[in-house]
Amino acid sequence: MDLRIFDVEHGQCSLIVTSTNRHILIDAGHNSTTGWRPSTHLPRHGIHHVDMLIISNFDEDHASDLHNLNDAVTIGTLTKNPSVSPSNLRHLKEIGGIGRGIDTLARMMATYTAPAAGNIDYGDFRVTSFWNTYPFDFEDENNLSLVSIIESNGVRVCFPGDMEVAGWERLLRREDFRKAIGDVHILVASHHGRRNGCSERLFEETGLYPACVIISDSGHQHASQDTVNWYRQRCRGFMLNGEKRRVLSTRRDGRIRIKTSPGVATVGVF
Repeated sequence: MDLRIFDVEHGQCSLIVTSTNRHILIDAGHNSTTGWRPSTHLPRHGIHHVDMLIISNFDEDHASDLHNLNDAVTIGTLTKNPSVSPSNLRHLKEIGGIGRGIDTLARMMATYTAPAAGNIDYGDFRVTSFWNTYPFDFEDENNLSLVSIIESNGVRVCFPGDMEVAGWERLLRREDFRKAIGDVHILVASHHGRRNGCSERLFEETGLYPACVIISDSGHQHASQDTVNWYRQRCRGFMLNGEKRRVLSTRRDGRIRIKTSPGVATVGVF
């Protein structure tokens, strides 16, 4: 597996290429400063079909280029919190307004209703997802985030969207979630590293002790960088370019790359 986490400021966009050359995109944010967009990056690199698109959160920064992406490539399977319908999503966005990306997502949700194709060989890639239910558990976008744990060659990476403390604690009631999250090696920080995504119980009750945390952020906004020390104290660390690192961020490190092969995992920047 080749996983690339792109610098899309306070959004999220990551690309996975499996050992069988299948393509999975997690979120579709873009970088308004540099002009980087998945809708232009993928075709430029010969990718014209995305086998699976995972949307981790229903806010615009996770889907800001989706309207362009949907025109630029074909998308095989759409994965998101299944308890939220297109009409539910539009209801959730009534107060703050709906952007072009989320509007496209709502339209796609109305058409991507068939079961996922079962004949695709993803090789070394497997994903397990967890979510809270709308409207019984929560009625806000962040705590309805889709928590996806990606596994390849024994290495597990968690993409939790913008899950907040209350949402984490609701998921902790599930034994299968506690087991799965406790085995994670690399955690992408919830809500771009903001304090409201930091759950003490998540670490204490599951034994979660990752090698590192990755924060997708840019400049200091909404206390997004105030949690670096909090996460650093909860990671084992690994060596990168001669330095022991526990927290990486797209703000400091740029694009981040994770490659796995049987018995081997490497983390770097590109």
